Amino acid sequence: MKTPNKPFSKDILHIENIEIVCNDIIKKLKTDVAKKLQRRGAVIGISGGIDSSVCLALSAKAFGPNKVTAIMLPEQDSSDDSRILAEKLAAKFDVTDTLVEDITQALNGFGCYQRRDEAIARVITDFNPTVDKAKIEIKQEASSEFTTSLFRNGYKTKWRSYK
Repeated sequence: MKTPNKPFSKDILHIENIEIVCNDIIKKLKTDVAKKLQRRGAVIGISGGIDSSVCLALSAKAFGPNKVTAIMLPEQDSSDDSRILAEKLAAKFDVTDTLVEDITQALNGFGCYQRRDEAIARVITDFNPTVDKAKIEIKQEASSEFTTSLFRNGYKTKWRSYK
């Protein structure tokens, strides 16, 4: 099936014949996983976001929910809402084999938080990671705007927007 080229806009998200597209993906998943990978199911990382939701839904339909394992990988900056949404997602598709593995220590060991704080400090010169908490937000009403919010003593103190 050839996908027509569309100019980049919100309309690019509209998929013609969504049922046919989903069935094609499910068929390809079944074939590739069974024949190329020689496996019987899937392990899907879930966050409750759109990408992992689509992957879990397609996998549950392709292999059956009893052959799908869903893994949640929270870390120190994860929202509790992500876990709640991920759990609801697994329940919606009857995926009962779920695991939670906190990856904070692994990310810390790889220096991810330190590099993040150094990158913020290069842009926001008075950033102090011992006082300020950084969180990247994508506003739902303006998805083209990414905002870094800094919280000092529990209060939002600075905004930097990038488009």
